[in-house]
This record gives sequence, structure tokens and C-alpha cells, in this order.
Amino acid sequence: MSSRDRTRNITADYLRKGYHGIVTEDFRVYLRKWIPLSLMIGAFAGFGALVFQWLLMAVWHLSYDVTELPWYLRLFLPAAGGLLVGIIVSRFSPESGGGGTGYVIEAIHHHGGRVPARSGFFKIITSALTIGSGGSGGREGPIMHIGAAVANFFGKGLGLKKHDLRTFAMAGAAAGLSAVFRAPLGAAIYAIEVPYKNDLESAAVLPSMMASVSSYLIFVSFSSYEPIFSVPDIAMDMDLVIVAGVVVLGLLIGLAGRLFISTMRLTERLTERSSLPLAVKIMYGGLVVGCIGLFVPQVLGLAEREISQLIEGSITSLGFLLLLFIAKMAATSATVGCGGSGGVFFPSLMMGGALGSAFAVALDLSPVPLFAVAGMGAMMAGVSKTPVAASVLMAEVVGGYSVLIPVMLASAISYIVTGDQTLFRNQVARRPFLYDPSTLDGVPVERVMRGHPITLTAGMSVEEARSHTATESHYLYPVVNDSGMVLGVMLRDVLETHTDPTTKVGDIMARHFEKVREGCSAYSAFEDMNAKQISRMLVVGHEEGVLLGTLTRIDIMEYLEHRDEAHYLY
Repeated sequence: MSSRDRTRNITADYLRKGYHGIVTEDFRVYLRKWIPLSLMIGAFAGFGALVFQWLLMAVWHLSYDVTELPWYLRLFLPAAGGLLVGIIVSRFSPESGGGGTGYVIEAIHHHGGRVPARSGFFKIITSALTIGSGGSGGREGPIMHIGAAVANFFGKGLGLKKHDLRTFAMAGAAAGLSAVFRAPLGAAIYAIEVPYKNDLESAAVLPSMMASVSSYLIFVSFSSYEPIFSVPDIAMDMDLVIVAGVVVLGLLIGLAGRLFISTMRLTERLTERSSLPLAVKIMYGGLVVGCIGLFVPQVLGLAEREISQLIEGSITSLGFLLLLFIAKMAATSATVGCGGSGGVFFPSLMMGGALGSAFAVALDLSPVPLFAVAGMGAMMAGVSKTPVAASVLMAEVVGGYSVLIPVMLASAISYIVTGDQTLFRNQVARRPFLYDPSTLDGVPVERVMRGHPITLTAGMSVEEARSHTATESHYLYPVVNDSGMVLGVMLRDVLETHTDPTTKVGDIMARHFEKVREGCSAYSAFEDMNAKQISRMLVVGHEEGVLLGTLTRIDIMEYLEHRDEAHYLY
């Protein structure tokens, strides 16, 4: 039966059963599954965020707030924290190093959303030590990692499939973000936007929103409903001067974002090339931060107070604002680029806010807080490729939707200027296709493969092989013996260009070929294709490698398409 006939039959059956009944039934199943799951994971992620927040604040208080520290302790505190983090990461949990966001993106794209639960536990410790001891980092990367790990722990316990685990990981990441930033909508959008450079994971919208709200309510019950920062009352008139200023600021921030990304990449390359132990590398990064902190202590840790001052417009020295930008960029690159555990959200706020304020002060534009907030959103949008989330998050974080339009405009410009440059190497441009290949988990390759392929024998001449394959042009043809066991493959290019028609196929065939055994899941075969950068495999039986069929990317896509047609909406 042709693909067109199958589609026609599916459509006819769909119409016979009735559109309303089918959609309603599937939609109810979808809601019954994801509403309780999302609320549950949001609640647990909210408690995880509370633990992380309390531990981070405790380490910071013990490090900097207990007594007046002499200069040499301020110099070495970030290094000491980095050394402890390096020991934990190298000996107990390699996954808990680095920013965190990139690891979650990698898990979503390449590991079916799997984030080991134990890595979430160690991430709480390493991030609290890194940032609490003065390392320049943010909370969004660690809390996304923690939330995704919590989701993975419960998802595996509930026996969720791979495509559901991916969705669950994004919901957990959204829940963690929502709690620590008290921004449920922006957090949900960020979690589904950050895996891609210019796309969204639409399948995770509802789970991310539900988990985000649940986590937010848990967190604020033990904390505060007030936004992290508060923007002063801004008498904003979006006249031509303001609009032009915001556009130029977006261009400037985009260029600054590219500089930040390049600095981070350079630090990462130098760290990777070093033969020193990981703990020593992170310690040296902390030492660099300590040196910077001696002269510009405002860059240490989260720097929430300084970011709040930028939003209020109380820092107006042009030279100091530029110094803040340069020092924060260097300190963040030394912290995260050397392997310390921290995100880039808060550093982006300080850098963008400092440049935005400096831009307004230099050109005598007002109100200064408007350009500071616009600069913050633009920096975040540019370096993380999240213009939608950056706009909404900034509006929620500062508790003022009056800044939404300027932030949107500056974020869009910065996003364009940074181009394909991003801090997160594992981001992909967009979803490669409409269908989720992880739904093939559990589907045997025999159900997807193309059976009864044209085969050749080793004793055939080139002329006989050409005649035998004339009706079907394929990239390669399996070469089998009398028992059907695969001996090798004959490439069509070799077959067509070989000059001696009497040469035997067995003499010129390729003896290396990629194969997958019957019973293997089609998803595993698909991941193997991606890892090896190949487009086809031979399916063989367990007994003596007897050929059963061929599997190509086209076969997988056609199967997913037909499965989607049969599944309708959900």
C-alpha cells in the first residue's frame, strides 16, 4: 500500500470516528498525565530550590558577612572554594561542574532528558561553594540542573519513556528557575527556549508552565512574593529619542555579548589545553577572581545589591560602570570557563546593566534605569539566544511590565547582532524535524526497516550486478552468501565506475558495514546513526548475521510521519 493510500485510509477512519471524540479523548489523557506530574515535580523542585538558596546564602554569610575580612583572605577565598569544588567534581560527580545549563541542553538533545539524580545533589554543593565563596556566577544554570535531576529521579521511578523524560527535564528546569527568580512565566519560556538558538520546544509548554507555577508557590510560601529587584517609577514616554537610544543600545550590547562569548571560549580552550588537575584549574580560576575582587569587590558572588543599584540608577560614574562591565566579564569567564559551578544570568544582568547605564550617562539620556534594564535583557538575550524569555523574565524580575517594550526591542537587536554565537555550545538552531525520535524507544527495528532489499552475491560479475540492480538505484547493496549471511556491501559508485565488467563483486565489495541486530530499538539505531554520521544500516538476525532488511533515515522519518497521522493531535 502506498503512502498516499495509507494516509487516505487513516483520514477516512478519523472522520468516521468523529473529530470531537478523538481529540477530546487524547486531550484528556494528555491532561491526566501531565497536570499531576508537573505539579508534583514543581513542588519537589521548589523545595530543592529552597535548599540550594539557603545553603548558598549560608556559605556567603560565613565567607563575607561574619566579620571584616583582611585582604589576603578576600584574595584566597574564591580559590579555596574553587579547590573544594574541583575535588568534589573530579572525585565524585564530573557532571556537577560548569554552568549547568549546557549540561541540561546536552541531556535534552542527546540523552533523552537523562540527568543523574546524584549530580543534582552534588550540584547544590558545588554551586553553593563556588558562588558563596565569591565566584562570579548565577543561580539559573545550577538550579536548572538541580530541577532536571529531580525530574529525572521521579521520571525514572514512574517508568516514563524517553520522550516524556525530555519533557519532564524541561519542566523540572522551569520549576527551579521559577522558584529562585520568582518569575513563573519567564522561567517556563526560558526552559523551552534555551535548548535552541531560534526555536521553542512547544511540546513542553503546558508541563513547564504547570511545574513553574507549582514551584513558585512552594518557594514564596517560605520566602517572599516580592520580585527580586524593583524598578523605580519610570515616567516613560517612548519618543523617537528613546526608541533610537534603545536600538543603538541593542547594537552595542550585541557586540559586547560577542566579546563576552569570545572571552569565555578563550578561557575554556586554555583550561582544556592545560595538563593540570581539574581541581587546580578551578582553584586558579578562583584566584583570578580573588585578584579582581580586591580592586572591584562588587563583582564577587551574585552581586544582587549592585544589580539592584544599577536598576535604581544610583551608579552614575561612567568610568566605574565601564570597569564593572570589564571586571564582571573577566571574573565570570575565570569562574565558569575554568570549570566552576555557576550560571551566567546574574553576570549578564550586571554586564548589561552597567553598559546600559554607561550608555545613558554618556549620552545624557533619561531615565537611566530604563536603559539599565533594557541592557540587562539585551545581554541575556544575546548570549543565551533567548529573546522571548529575556523580555518576560526581566519584566517579572524587576516587577514592572512598563519596561517590557524597551527590553523586547533591545533584546531583539542584540539577538540579531550576536548571530549564531552563544555561550551554550550544545544549543542547536532548531528542532531538526517535527517529530520526536525518542518516541521510537521500544519500537523494534524490524517494524521500521525496509524488508526484502536487493542483494548481490560475491560470485556475481560487475556486469551481472549492474543488470541486477538496474531497476533500483541505491547507495549500496548488501552482498550475501547462500544462507543469507551478510559478507559485505557493494557501493553503487564503485559498481558503476569499475572498468572491468568481469571482476567479481567479492573482490571489490566493502567488507566493513554498519549493522543493527533484530530486537534493537529503532531509537537506539537512530542515535547510533547520529553518532557515526551515517544514513543507513543493515538489519541482521541474531543467528549468523542473516540479513533481514535495511534501515535508513528516510524509513525512520516515514514511520514517524505515519505514526503521527495515526496519533492525530497528542
